[in-house]
This record gives sequence, C-alpha cells and structure tokens, in this order.
Amino acid sequence: MINTIRTYTSLNLKNNHKKRNLNNHLNIYETMEKVTPRFTNLIGNTPLIDLSSLVDKGGAKLYAKCEFMNPGFSMKDRIAKYILDIAENTGKLKPGDTIVCSSSGNTGCSFAMLGGMRGYKVIVVTSKKCSIEKQNHVKALNAKLIVVDEKDYMIYGQELAESYGYFNVDQYNNPYNPKAYYETLGPEVWRETEGKLTHFVMTGSTFGCISGTGKYLKEENENIKIVLADPLNSNIYDYYYHGYLAQNYQYHTKKKRTYVIEGAGNYKQTKCLDFSVIDEVFRVSDRDAIHTCQQLARQESLVVGGSSGLNVFAAKTIASGLDKGNIVVTVLCDSGIKYLSKIYDHSFLEHHGINSLPV
Repeated sequence: MINTIRTYTSLNLKNNHKKRNLNNHLNIYETMEKVTPRFTNLIGNTPLIDLSSLVDKGGAKLYAKCEFMNPGFSMKDRIAKYILDIAENTGKLKPGDTIVCSSSGNTGCSFAMLGGMRGYKVIVVTSKKCSIEKQNHVKALNAKLIVVDEKDYMIYGQELAESYGYFNVDQYNNPYNPKAYYETLGPEVWRETEGKLTHFVMTGSTFGCISGTGKYLKEENENIKIVLADPLNSNIYDYYYHGYLAQNYQYHTKKKRTYVIEGAGNYKQTKCLDFSVIDEVFRVSDRDAIHTCQQLARQESLVVGGSSGLNVFAAKTIASGLDKGNIVVTVLCDSGIKYLSKIYDHSFLEHHGINSLPV
C-alpha cells in the first residue's frame, strides 16, 4: 500500500512538474505574442544618430534620423500606414479594393508592402528615372508596376484611378501626408533632442515631411529654423524666392531642368507644401549630394540614398556656420541599397559627368 501511494505520489509529482513546465512554456509563448510585433509594426521611432564628425571644428551639433531603418527602408512607410489607416477607418477602402500609387519609388514600395499585407491589390506608377532596385522591390512585393515614359506619372496614376474607380493615394496633394509626419516624426525629433534643436533640414518632392514636421516643431518653438534642401535644378527654390509659376516655368519656357537625385525636388508646388513653416531654401547640386553619400559610406559606414546625401550636405554646411550652442537635425530618408546601380555605380556617375570622391 505504501509503495502504491509512493508510486502514485511520484507520478503526481512528475505530472505536476510536466504541467508546470507546459504552463511556463505557454505563458512564455503568450508573453512573446504580446510583446513581439509584426514586421510592419516597427514603423517609426527610428534612431537619432550623431553626425557631428562631419561638421567643421567649432560648429553646431548635427544629428540625423535613420529613416532607412523602417521596414520598407524609407520614411515613406509613415505616410503609407497613416493614409491606409484613415482610408479604412472612414470607409474609403474596403476589402478587395485596388490602390493606385504614383511614386518616384519609395512610397510605391511602402504601399506595396502595407497594402499587400492588408489584402489590397496595389498598382504603382512611376517614371523611368526610378532606380531598378526600387522597381524590383515593388515587384517583389507582388504589386503591379507601370513605368511611364512620356506622360507625367502623377497624371497617369490619377487618370487610371478615376477611370476604374480605384483608390488614389495622391501623395503629392493628400493632406494626410504632412499630417502623418506632424503626428509621428515631429514629436520624435522634439522628444529625442529634449526640445533643444535649433534647425531642422529636410528635402522633399511631395514636401509632406518638411511641412508636417516643420509645423509641429514651430508650434513647440517658433524660433526653430526650418530649412528646405532643394536640388539645384528643382523649381522650388525659384518659386520660394522669386514667385515663379513653376508649371509655366517648366513647360512654357522649355527650359530643361534635370537632376540625378531621386525623391527630391519638383517642377511645381504641391498641395502638401506649406511655405509658411519654411524659413530658407538651400540649393544642393547632384555632385555635392552624391559626394556626401560617399563620405557617409567611408566615414560612418552609412549607405544611404541621394536625398539623404542632399540633406546631410545642406545640414553640415549650415551646422559648420553655427556655434556650438546650436543643434541641427536632418533625415536619412532611405537606404542606399535602393541606388547601387546609380549613385554608387562609377559608370553611371561618369555618364552624368560626376566624378567620385578621391580615395
């Protein structure tokens, strides 16, 4: 009888031990489910890094937001998530709908990623200027890619959406574009610098980021200087300082205004561009932007896109002219992996008359 009890007790103890182990494993699994996010939930809250080593001695501090660390490798993930959330919550997007996104590349990648995960069909319309890496990224995410040659890709996308009743992202004129940055990037920059930044430097093609982030920062401290970094052959500099009607300036004078950098500059003002928050427009050449990308790769091991080089060149130049009491913040917009065939390819640069930095 004693042996039976002992055996039974021993079995009970073993079973209880197994149950405890199983319960522990289940609890760990449940905890992991609660704290382990999906890939696309990692959008935003990107690191702020110190690039002050690029600034002349005695200059201001220079920090940069690493937006290339978003899941889609660019800051455009922020607006894709925000616009999709709003469209779903307001009933403008329903299961099975088709999304049309006219994009120079990154926004298309972000909508292909997020739209596909949410069960939508996504059509991305871009131009031949879009790098092959970004084109392949869109196709890898199972979105349909249309590369437009002669027609303005923004107009083509709009007409396509209107013809078939598709949801048109219209990122250049969508008010939720700047609002996404107003509610995310702006507060992050303010918080991470403890409200001590004095300058925010950012380029744009839709201008949602500089407008939304700039608006938030100005509301926190009206003395913060907001500087738009603009490609040398973009029309926005002339529009800001001289009041040119950029669309007429582009087409009626037949003046060719081209530049290599993607995702920056524009030939006309967009509805997302809010000049009221901008204090200065700083012109940057392709050469300076690309050389800055090469400098970042060599000195900081950062391989970033051309718009990031454009931002950093403007930001480091401004920071070098300020004293130590100032803090300049800029944005590393996307990953340079998207441009290996272009701004990191010597033959491409030679074709466009741009030499590489001396070794």
